[in-house]
Amino acid sequence: MPPGDAMRRHPVIVPLEGGIRRLAALAIVLLILLAPAQAQPPSRDVIIGIKEAPPFVIKAPDGTWTGISIELWTRIAEKLGLRTTFREYQTVPDLLRATADGTLGASIAAITVTSEREQTVDFTQPYFATGLGIAVPMQKEIEWLPILQSFFTVRFLQAVGVLIAAAVSVGSVIWLFERRHTEHFAGGVRGLGTGLWWSASAMTQSAASDKAPATLVGRAMAITWMIASVIMIASFTAGITSQLTAKQIANRVRGPSDLTMVRTGSVAATAAVDYLRSQHVSARVYTSAEAGMAALRQGKLDAFVYDKALLTWIARKDFAEDVEVLDTLFDRQNYAIAVPIGSPLRTRIDVVMIDDLRDSWWHDVVSSYLGRD
Repeated sequence: MPPGDAMRRHPVIVPLEGGIRRLAALAIVLLILLAPAQAQPPSRDVIIGIKEAPPFVIKAPDGTWTGISIELWTRIAEKLGLRTTFREYQTVPDLLRATADGTLGASIAAITVTSEREQTVDFTQPYFATGLGIAVPMQKEIEWLPILQSFFTVRFLQAVGVLIAAAVSVGSVIWLFERRHTEHFAGGVRGLGTGLWWSASAMTQSAASDKAPATLVGRAMAITWMIASVIMIASFTAGITSQLTAKQIANRVRGPSDLTMVRTGSVAATAAVDYLRSQHVSARVYTSAEAGMAALRQGKLDAFVYDKALLTWIARKDFAEDVEVLDTLFDRQNYAIAVPIGSPLRTRIDVVMIDDLRDSWWHDVVSSYLGRD
């Protein structure tokens, strides 16, 4: 058969088959390229942001991490098959910013869930319910040394000096007027001593009538002095009583309603300070809870307000013999794990936490740090 006849009998079969093969090969390549992007499993490596906040996140001297939140995350990561790298931050706002922009896969510490934070990150279900607590000085038996020391303060000695100076002045003037007219005021040192004795006795409302001034001027001065001394002694007594009463009130702090009557402290830039301000409670602010608790122990504060779980930990660790945390809990808050908005890790974490938070394991972890209820 001539070549021209063969070409006329099969004019399009060869090019058509070649085109189909090329299209099929291209489709296979596209499927190979697109399939991993559509079905790619989540990465097993995850960076978790943390901030030191004992007992939830505790940094050991060797740089390792422990704590309630760390133990929870370690268990979650083990069940999800995740390899964790912890990255430390100094403040919660920095921690949340790094989570919001995707630098971190999640962040966990003692992070309180708030409506403002919900606008930038997603939160898992809460894993710890807490609130504000109040630490007060430990109730002890009467300590006499501080009481005795109070009698040697500058203000106390000044007040006593004023009373003595007034008594000496009045006694000397009475003696000057009475020494030539009244026998018991006569003489030099002896008469002056009688005048001073009478003045001091009149001030304490125990003056003897047989040693009283006899002249008109002397009696007028005596009456004036006795009235004035009553006022002076009453003022002096009221000052001491008010200080003792303030200390007794401080020892009777039982809840947030008592904080307006005592010297209260808290940590700067925290929810505790915001709460106190909203309740019109004047509070001294400290850079850390430890500093505030030290001020409480030293008698510079009557009450210290902070997150109750953290207060309990600090009190047990460093102030067990000097400070106690009241049972009261107010302005309740929840701790949760923060993740970037829309992160699929949130659902996976929640699934694991549903079982873990109901398990006795979780109760044992919390109790090992905070003690059993």
